[in-house]
Amino acid sequence: MNLKKINFLRKNSAEKAESVARELVPFRPVKSILILAWPVVIEMGLHTFVWIFDTAMVMRLGAREATAVEFGAIILFNALFILGALGIGANSLVARYTGANDLKTAAKTGGQALSISFLITLAFTVISIAGYRYFFSAIINDAITVALAEEYFYYALVSGGFALLPLVVASGIIRGVGNTRVPMIIALIANVYNVIGDYLLIFGHYGFPALGVKGAALATGSAQLIALILSIGYLFLHRGILPFNWQSLFPLDKVVIRKVLKLSIPAGAEELTNSGSRMITAGWITYLGPVAFAANAAAIAAEAFSFMPGQAFAIAATTLVGQRLGAGFVKQARDSGYWAVVLSTFLMSLFGLVFFFMPYLVMSLFDPPDPEVLRLGILCLQIAAFEQPFIAISMGFSGALKGLGDTKGPFRIGLYTNLLIRLPLIYAAIYIWELEIYHIWWITALQYAVSSVFLYLRYRKKDWSKLEPIPTLKSVG
Repeated sequence: MNLKKINFLRKNSAEKAESVARELVPFRPVKSILILAWPVVIEMGLHTFVWIFDTAMVMRLGAREATAVEFGAIILFNALFILGALGIGANSLVARYTGANDLKTAAKTGGQALSISFLITLAFTVISIAGYRYFFSAIINDAITVALAEEYFYYALVSGGFALLPLVVASGIIRGVGNTRVPMIIALIANVYNVIGDYLLIFGHYGFPALGVKGAALATGSAQLIALILSIGYLFLHRGILPFNWQSLFPLDKVVIRKVLKLSIPAGAEELTNSGSRMITAGWITYLGPVAFAANAAAIAAEAFSFMPGQAFAIAATTLVGQRLGAGFVKQARDSGYWAVVLSTFLMSLFGLVFFFMPYLVMSLFDPPDPEVLRLGILCLQIAAFEQPFIAISMGFSGALKGLGDTKGPFRIGLYTNLLIRLPLIYAAIYIWELEIYHIWWITALQYAVSSVFLYLRYRKKDWSKLEPIPTLKSVG
């Protein structure tokens, strides 16, 4: 027996022993989900805090400045988040390969997704720089606000805002191997930098120039770039966890890229559908007047805190379902999805109880000056209490389906419920029936309820016995 054959037998025996050992270790889905979810909750809490801090800082500059920054940020970062669906594809595929203990393929898949993200970022940046002035001039009437929005958009983009797309992908790769703590730590570093940068550059403290809107843009953009550098640095420096190297990024592999895109394009279309629907309805709500619009905005901001556990458990479901399926433990993969939904529903229902029984306490945090804004905001928030479990169920099963490689299902369900329920009913409520703003919230609650039922049925009806542990072009998307 030659040395090569002996080495092969040793390697084969070691892999079999490792597989048996993994089967003997009891799987605790609740513990595994919580370990993955809690850092994501903290990470999203940090992002929410910085968003509130940014808004508060810029508000001191004036109404035009606040409007310009808010509008510029929505356009820039929403567009990048839609493209950032590549991170969902990377998360799902890396999790599957990690579960199958094929770390080399996991690293290559993540690297290819990151390469695509840089190419898309380059194209997006070039197009944005060429056309951003025409865009803002076409949709904003006030010349001063247009100039401020253009200033924020440009400097936020070129100072590092472009890094958001590859950052989302890099974070998806890290989460795919089951590590949600590192993205949390990186978010903490970047957000602390952002807050300090806002304080120093907007108003010019400690010898720094007072740059106003430009300062807010520079602080936010460069924070994204720092987070990207730290994320990529982690991937290259921790090769014992994932053998990530330059060969993972280049040359481009058409087969791997097709797998990533087949998962990511429907996920991006889902985000585009939801974001587009929200922007359309926000425009319609302006017809109800400034008081209704302000009440709606305040209630949305208050409700945003409850989304954090839902989004965290959705990410945990994507990662854990993908890993257990990749390892060949089909029942554990299926149960992980159900447990993620149960835990998410429990936590978001607690938020619902707070919204229903203590709405004044929550709304008063936003200090609305008009008592009618407060009254309408409280009514909206109490209705939001009823939609919390449905949002949790929708997010949880959507994340679990993505862990299986099914991104078309959540996209189609989101598309149909937006086109057949949300948009036509809200249009009718505003322009035909002329109802008050809180009726809009009943419509969104109905949409989430219908979505949750269809997502549950799609997950339940999956033929788990035919699911392939290792993703192929036929088994993803």
